[in-house]
Amino acid sequence: MNEKQHVCLTLESVRKLITKDEPDVEITNLEEEPGSGRGDNYTSMLYRVRAKGRKQTANREWINYERAIIYKVLPTSRERREAFKSELLFQNEVAFYTNVWPALNKLQANGKKVFDGVAKIYTAQVDLIAMEDLKQRGFKMADRRKGLQLDQLKQVLKALAGFHALSLTLKEIRPVEFARLTDPGAGQGIQEALFRPENEDWYRQYYQVAAKNAIRMVSDGLPAHMEHKRVEIMEKLRAFLNDDVFFRTMCELASTQGPLTVFCHGDCWTNNFLFKDDAERNEEVVYLVDFQLSRVGSLALDLANLLYCCTSGEIRRAHMTQLLQHYHSHLMSSLHVLNPEQPPKDPPVMWELLNEELRRCGRWGAGLALDILPISTCESEEAPDLYEGSEATNEKQNLRAPPRGGAQCTRLMTDLILELVHNHAL
Repeated sequence: MNEKQHVCLTLESVRKLITKDEPDVEITNLEEEPGSGRGDNYTSMLYRVRAKGRKQTANREWINYERAIIYKVLPTSRERREAFKSELLFQNEVAFYTNVWPALNKLQANGKKVFDGVAKIYTAQVDLIAMEDLKQRGFKMADRRKGLQLDQLKQVLKALAGFHALSLTLKEIRPVEFARLTDPGAGQGIQEALFRPENEDWYRQYYQVAAKNAIRMVSDGLPAHMEHKRVEIMEKLRAFLNDDVFFRTMCELASTQGPLTVFCHGDCWTNNFLFKDDAERNEEVVYLVDFQLSRVGSLALDLANLLYCCTSGEIRRAHMTQLLQHYHSHLMSSLHVLNPEQPPKDPPVMWELLNEELRRCGRWGAGLALDILPISTCESEEAPDLYEGSEATNEKQNLRAPPRGGAQCTRLMTDLILELVHNHAL
């Protein structure tokens, strides 16, 4: 794809996607609009299409038919694709939907359902992914600037527990298949897309700016009652963000394997969860979307991403143990549902292991926060607009720097760093 080409769904291609599963449908027209706003998605362009036509019923009568599909394509600008590593991320998501998710979902046959929060995928190919538009069923994003509240966090943690349990079960009962899907060299597996050593120079400028912003925010936001610890806190933060240390630490955290290694969602920030307030019985209340950053790593990477980047320090101080217990409980029950013949894992052992992993991965949450917190809290007009062509700006530097971060970001960043220093995670 060059900058003059734009991959899109046509009326004929939508007909083929829909009639593959619903042969009694005739699609007559198509409406399209952008599928997200500025600041909602950074590595690809989303579009929403509404297909309309008619469907033949069992008694041969025709009724009106409508289906909404969301599809994502690479940014048309090569500059933007390179700035956000869009092509590798897109390939990763295709591998997840094509190979990894079907293997995990097979474990849920015969009523062993523990996680159903992945949208129906119509097609996943090198330059286009089309899926069910969950908005039509009443699912919607939370407000990224407000973050997730307690009930929403519990819903996401329950979903992640089921999702992670599928990986742990696959690894236990089909280790060869798990190994194949975790090996990108085998042609079917997912891979780390961002935190890999060869990306260090490419990422350096971005994280130099992000680190400088974070140091400024924590220095400015340090509350008066913590002034006596200013030197210790700032030294620990600067040591973590040291130019020769930071990226390599993130690569090490991403690649470390252990007993809780799973297929991680990889991008657990607010906009990648869709919620439904009035879900029907047995219907999922939260869906996970955007698996472009899916990786093989500790399940604590997803938890640190969620708990440290998507909610406030106030919620964590009041409910952190409760939230982890909620996740642990659903993880244990999901593992039992998926593999009831296996002797159950010892809950206290798993609880201790979970807490150890989260402490080890606390730095991961801090590293992601450098990027996620400014993006989550910025005004929409401050965010990159992937729908603009490359002619809209010649300032390539702007693509490689996060928003500066305002008062809300300063508070969230300061709370997080203080918490991680207190917990000896930083």
